[in-house]
Amino acid sequence: MTTIRELWDSYARDVVPKDAPTVQRWETRRAFYAGALATFTSIMTMLDPGTEPTEADLSKMDVLDQELRTFKEEVRAGRA
Repeated sequence: MTTIRELWDSYARDVVPKDAPTVQRWETRRAFYAGALATFTSIMTMLDPGTEPTEADLSKMDVLDQELRTFKEEVRAGRA
């Protein structure tokens, strides 16, 4: 399993400028974790009750996956 901390470390290494001021690193990390929390909360509140995933759960996860992949591509292309 990849932890949020590991994802942050990778993101910081690949995206945050090496010479970024401390406040920029601090605020970027806060925004990163806020996004992780928002995503986790979204997932936990949208799933159907029960222990097994339903077709609706899988469909909702696909929508979330596509939204995040699209954003990633927009960032790579310089549009976001």
